[in-house]
Amino acid sequence: MRGIRILRPGFFTTIQDGGRPGASRWGVPASGFADAASAALANALAGNPPDSALLEAALGAIEIEAMEGVALGVAGAAAEVSVNGAPADRRRTVVLRAGDRLGIGRATAGLRVYVAVGGGIDVPRILGSRSALVPSAFGGFTGRKLSAGDELACGSAPPPAIRSLGAEDVLPLGGGVVRALPGPQSDLFSPEARRLFFGEPLRVSPRSDRRGIRLEGVGVSPSKGEIEPEGVAVGSVQVPAGGEPIVRMPDGPVTGGYPKIAVVIRADLPLLGQWRPGEMVRFREVSRAEALSADAARRPAERPA
Repeated sequence: MRGIRILRPGFFTTIQDGGRPGASRWGVPASGFADAASAALANALAGNPPDSALLEAALGAIEIEAMEGVALGVAGAAAEVSVNGAPADRRRTVVLRAGDRLGIGRATAGLRVYVAVGGGIDVPRILGSRSALVPSAFGGFTGRKLSAGDELACGSAPPPAIRSLGAEDVLPLGGGVVRALPGPQSDLFSPEARRLFFGEPLRVSPRSDRRGIRLEGVGVSPSKGEIEPEGVAVGSVQVPAGGEPIVRMPDGPVTGGYPKIAVVIRADLPLLGQWRPGEMVRFREVSRAEALSADAARRPAERPA
């Protein structure tokens, strides 16, 4: 079989692709890459289309073995890369022969490492996507995170070609500032609450995951604890009555009844996928015009098809 074998699965490694947009009509989250920009870079190095299925490894610390010769691309969180124990340049395509092993160290900055294989990971599509939705136990590799010994088939691919990343492809990792628009229920928050949210640092909670990023440090309780349930987009910042915001991520519920104080702009969504527990982050309010300008300025690598 042309593919890879998982030797060391890391903390939480799943198969993800561009997701299943439109599935919310059936109550199913889109899933897909938590950091689409880094996933697109990994796929580019492996010679794949940007939405191809690959490995998304939280905190890195994984090892895989090639079952046949394959081309690989690594991007995302900062982590050491090795081939058969020798250091490898992660800014270039990595070519493995049958039996070679690729090692990814523990992430030292950022959260998620992406490993793409030439031809893409070949698992069944569910609702048009190969992405794993682990809370619902479907998609990906039998609906779960990967384990040691799992063997993953890959699609057909041309002979490996060496590709390199340019200096312009260096993406920011973890922490920092993301830009956001006022949310649809921002009027349910006092001017002081909005000032705090868009001005004070917040800490990423250890209770964060692919469903949502929980933030601690500043209470911004809405004047009304709940609203009529409505659709919730990825990047929406919901605030329960307790006042600690939750940023909706790809595996999060598609509807919700908590007021939304803000919505992260599309150009900055990849940054959320690299926030790690304990980091301090900030939100900066921007206008719709600024959001559209930022989206138009995204690099090609940040635009999955």
